[in-house]
Amino acid sequence: MNRIDAQFRMAMPVVQGSPSEATGRFRNHQPIPAPMLHHLLKHALEIDPDRPIIESDGTWTTAAELERLASRLASGLAAMGLDEGDRVALLLPNRIETVICYLACFRMHLIVVPIDYEYHPLQVGYALGHSGASILVVDEERIPGLEEAGVLGSVPRVVVVGDDSAAGGRRPFAALLGADRELPSVAPHDDSPAVMFYTSGTTSRPKGVVLSHGALATGVRKYLVRVTLTPDDVTLIATSASQPLALRCQIMPTLWTGGRVSLLRKFTVEDFVAALRRQPAKTFLTLTPGGLGQLMASPEFQACDFSHLRLCIAGADRLPIRLLEAFERLTGVPVTEQCGSTETGPYAMNPPFGRKKPGSIGLPLHGVHVAVVDEHGADVPTGSVGDVRVSGPGIMDGYWNESAMTRKTLQRGWVLTGDLGRFDEDGYLWFVGRRKDIIVCDGHKVAPLAVETTLSEHPAVRQACVIGVPDAVFGELPHAYVILQPNVAASPEELRSFVAGRLAEFMVPAEVHLISEMPHKGPGKIDRELLRMRAITAALIEQVPFFRNASGDFLRDIIPRLDVREFSPGEVVVHEGDVGDEMYFLTKGRVEAVRGNPPQQLVVLREGSFFGELAILKDAPRAATIRALTDVEVYALRRDAVVQLARLHADFDRYLQAAARQYAVPAEAAGD
Repeated sequence: MNRIDAQFRMAMPVVQGSPSEATGRFRNHQPIPAPMLHHLLKHALEIDPDRPIIESDGTWTTAAELERLASRLASGLAAMGLDEGDRVALLLPNRIETVICYLACFRMHLIVVPIDYEYHPLQVGYALGHSGASILVVDEERIPGLEEAGVLGSVPRVVVVGDDSAAGGRRPFAALLGADRELPSVAPHDDSPAVMFYTSGTTSRPKGVVLSHGALATGVRKYLVRVTLTPDDVTLIATSASQPLALRCQIMPTLWTGGRVSLLRKFTVEDFVAALRRQPAKTFLTLTPGGLGQLMASPEFQACDFSHLRLCIAGADRLPIRLLEAFERLTGVPVTEQCGSTETGPYAMNPPFGRKKPGSIGLPLHGVHVAVVDEHGADVPTGSVGDVRVSGPGIMDGYWNESAMTRKTLQRGWVLTGDLGRFDEDGYLWFVGRRKDIIVCDGHKVAPLAVETTLSEHPAVRQACVIGVPDAVFGELPHAYVILQPNVAASPEELRSFVAGRLAEFMVPAEVHLISEMPHKGPGKIDRELLRMRAITAALIEQVPFFRNASGDFLRDIIPRLDVREFSPGEVVVHEGDVGDEMYFLTKGRVEAVRGNPPQQLVVLREGSFFGELAILKDAPRAATIRALTDVEVYALRRDAVVQLARLHADFDRYLQAAARQYAVPAEAAGD
């Protein structure tokens, strides 16, 4: 039987106070009894087993039938030999089979591994291998891409949804449904792992966030203290069921209260409006800022009937005030902003039916401890900005097979969120930004949120994202990526001037890029890392002779194969004699090349340097150890990616052969 790493248990002492051991600004609540996830449909079955409770692809299914399908799937999984703690990976859009898999795995004490349906095949392959999944349940439309990438061979069993004639050793989902028989119903331990969510890893390897049965169950109960749902509620789910936002904030709370769930396979404005118009009337929506912005620009959405709507929650990213006001004017229902993460679940929310402060992320949720602290872990004064830390029964156990990262993120029972925030005099929490997103321009700290908010005030701007791009003179410069409103024009120069009239000179974007689509990761969250990677890579690869003349296809293919790695001062980036078939771009900080014992410094490398066998070692001496002098970030072209790129691009293969010949020269000639 596979068991989770014991380090998770050791990392989570019970928290009684703030990180500073002082009075702290947090809300202490006694834990409340958790529902048992293997009986999630208990209330729906008691209300009326023949009542339709879930809609998928336009078809409603009753509580009794959903329960029967979950029992049959659990029976089929047991017949396959799956045992407690085995991992069941899901690569599915929003469809009833997704919910059936969750219910069956909860009942069997299996660990669900929901993989983001938009993941690149390479990311899917990594998640399957890293989690050690025993089985993959996958939608038929993803099969061709996974086959081409050679991913399906990394998992022992593949079950296909939507294809009843699955071939190549794969089984159709219908064939997995076992006999309709009663299975032993033993409640799992609260600390038994239930779900492993992979964080969105567009530019680095995603991490497997493990949540226990107790964390999920208690999370449902504490969420319902603030979000009061009833059996009469009907929720429309447009965000991916493979993400915590949909599972923890809609599917589980609604089913537990006996309400009804309408699944939208994938968000489009047309499909959302059509679902909104179908009966029964929807009472509960959860939307991302990007989705809400698209809907508000749609005349069809504005013509919908919102007379039954009573709750709309927005999460995943910041909402412009203008959008909040426009939605309330249209529907008569104010948007409820909340904040959370995969590691913590939702931890703060504006009161859905109480006093809201637009722009804030509200009050800490019931049973959740939130503290804003300085670099020493002491609480900061009211109104001061600090690091947001979260504790409570709903937080993660840790990262799967990532002990060092778990210790870094989970300290003394507190999750270090990486968010910057402040409490106001009424105890409302205000999100300032992500610490890693702060731009340091010529010694000045620039919060992207401040620049984005200013850009969003321009009438032509629909959405804006600001990132920091390395600069040889100023360290970093802010670059803005902007989507304009439909049929409205504005030049980059006009937008720069608009910001210059409202913010300090160092906060004005050095460049404004007008784009038609913003990259996203997870449930509607802007993929800042990908934007930054594109900008940095475009500049850095100009230094590599081969890349200067590379095709657009090659540059497109290299991005998902780059790995972002971070190092603290003193950590070794590359060991002497172990450079490997990789190329490293130094994108943040400084490193030194050392050799000998005691080590002697050969050279110091700064941002913009690159080294490695594929780079013909350029800025780094051969046979040397590369060690971080500051906090460091590098982009690494991985060994496995080299082989894949060489197969895809013959000219890159020729470059590798030439590099190998040059690398074969004596060490003295290739050294310092």
